[in-house]
Amino acid sequence: MRFCSPGSLSAYHNLRKKQVQNIEHPSNDEVEYGGQPMSINASGMVLEREAENEVQPMIETDNVAHEREAETMIEGSSEERTPIILNCYGQPIGPTPKDVKDLSRFLGTIARTTEFAPLNYVDCPSVPTHDQIWEYVLEKFMIPPEGRSWVLETVNLSWRGYKSKLKKMYLEAVEKGSNLDELYELVPEDELKDLISYWNTSPAKEQSKKNKRNREKLDDMHTMGPSSYAALRHKLKQEDPNKQEPSKAKVYRESRIRNPKKTYKTSYGNTKANM
Repeated sequence: MRFCSPGSLSAYHNLRKKQVQNIEHPSNDEVEYGGQPMSINASGMVLEREAENEVQPMIETDNVAHEREAETMIEGSSEERTPIILNCYGQPIGPTPKDVKDLSRFLGTIARTTEFAPLNYVDCPSVPTHDQIWEYVLEKFMIPPEGRSWVLETVNLSWRGYKSKLKKMYLEAVEKGSNLDELYELVPEDELKDLISYWNTSPAKEQSKKNKRNREKLDDMHTMGPSSYAALRHKLKQEDPNKQEPSKAKVYRESRIRNPKKTYKTSYGNTKANM
């Protein structure tokens, strides 16, 4: 019998097979899956499992150049580690904005590297490589231990966004009736098969519809690209003559400045009204 790692899509499919075989589950039972409880109704459908299907990256601008730059960083080797300064919340703010952006892009590349972040898991917390990710990041950057949570959360967001991109590519290929050669170049065959099988399950399709509805409600996104709110707040504080923390209103205005030469996915109407 094939061993299924807890939280993996293989374990998920085994659970679904048992449900299809009409194993008795009382209404809204709680079962253990991937170390976390998940609800199952009388029909055997998993309730309220957060899926990665339609998660949208927070960055609205074109990031192809950023990805290429980050891929070069992860392939190269450096004897000197870049020091990272954290704020009181464990979020990177320096020593320079470029250092913070380089770290964010580097983490995005890790999220697209299956050796560190295999894709055939239901969610990123179930991926068993957190220690390896952290240790690898420490080979490139000098980060205090307090920054580990932020690092893993950032990898999680990028991992979910990458899976969303892959699913879009898959659906477009199916719609056009074309082959999946491009996807197989990006994803190992076994992982892609697990993903496709998962995307076609009823719970995943229902969660996808829910995620799409929620995403359509977001019409006031920031325009900071790979920069973070923590870095922006730090920058505004340093620019203030009295070194005061910036107000929420100022952070909001600064985080939504638009470049007239770029095209954005959302309208500017609601943002201008809020200003």
